[in-house]
Amino acid sequence: MSELFLRYPFAIVFSVVAHIAIAAMSFIVLDRPAEEQVGNDDEIILAELVTDTELQAEMEELLQEIEEPEVDPDPEEDPVPEVDPATEVDPEVERQQALLEQQRIDEFQQQEEERESRRLLQEAEQQRREEEQKLLEEEQKRVEEERQQREWELAEQQRLEEERKQQEEEAQRLAEVEEQKRLAEEAERIKLQEEAEQQRVAEEAERQRLEEEKRLAEEEKQRLEEEERKRVEEERLRLEEERRLAEVERQRLEEEERRRLEEERLAEEAERQRLEEERLEQERLAEEARREEEERRAEQQRQAELAEQKRKQEEAAASAEQQATRARRLRIKAQLTQEYKQSIRKAVTRKFRPPADLRPNTTCTVVARLVYPNEIVDVQVQQCSGGGPLMERAVEKAVWAAQPFPSPPHKAVFERRLIFEFKPGG
Repeated sequence: MSELFLRYPFAIVFSVVAHIAIAAMSFIVLDRPAEEQVGNDDEIILAELVTDTELQAEMEELLQEIEEPEVDPDPEEDPVPEVDPATEVDPEVERQQALLEQQRIDEFQQQEEERESRRLLQEAEQQRREEEQKLLEEEQKRVEEERQQREWELAEQQRLEEERKQQEEEAQRLAEVEEQKRLAEEAERIKLQEEAEQQRVAEEAERQRLEEEKRLAEEEKQRLEEEERKRVEEERLRLEEERRLAEVERQRLEEEERRRLEEERLAEEAERQRLEEERLEQERLAEEARREEEERRAEQQRQAELAEQKRKQEEAAASAEQQATRARRLRIKAQLTQEYKQSIRKAVTRKFRPPADLRPNTTCTVVARLVYPNEIVDVQVQQCSGGGPLMERAVEKAVWAAQPFPSPPHKAVFERRLIFEFKPGG
């Protein structure tokens, strides 16, 4: 931009001045009253178009003059001395640059002054409009006060007219007392009839309202009964589905229990046969040994008898040790089972909500079918000594609420069909 300004300073200055003049003319035209603009719109537009065209032509001529280089008619007669740009500066160039700089500053100041003038004009116009607005508001206020004054005078006239009419009416009222009395009696009679009719209508409306409320109450009752019936049916279907699933699970568990018992029976049978075969084999070997011992010398027979006696003593000692180990294991299992059932009783007791007819010293036998380790699939309360159906249902709900049961301390303690006694508070 600075290079363009240095190359074409006059063209740029002229363009700026021309645009400022156009803007000032537009501002003056816009500030004219509406009546003047209506008559001179065509002429103003034509003047602006002609001004823009002439301005464009003059700018093009200036640009062509500036861009055309000056031709020296005889370069040999007036040779231009060669100047080393590094050692010497042309004073004419410096002067032109200073003039250009001064022109730029003057133009900038002129632009600032023009902007300030436009701002002052706008502020004056704004102040003029505000004063006109203020005068308009004062005129409106004055008109409003005059209107109120006229209304008051009119009201005063009306009041005087009313007083005159009241005096006339007072004179007529004295003459019409008897007529009014008659009319009052007639009005009282009509009023009594209307009140009787209104009372009848009100009673009819009240009766209809009560019938409508009764009908709505009946519909609400039917709706609630229908909802209750649907809820009971859904609850019944859910319980039947749960019972069916529990029955399927019970059959599966019984089948597994039957298979386990059958496998245990077969294993015991095989173990018994094996022991019987070993016994027969031992008897056979003993018989052969006895026959061999009879053939041997008496000393050898005595030693064989002593060895046989020693072997029998060792077998008896081993059998006694096995029985003691089995008894110890049974005692430990019984103790763990008792602790396991006691923990289940405590869990059920925490969830137990006693019924209103709870009797003291009530004991219930509970049979629960479990899936290892602690999932409940079925609950049955077989009997409750001292309690009725409410007690049985309360115990059954407490058992279901206590699931999952505490895990057994050992897998050997777990029972798929768990039977335990439940005593409230015990």
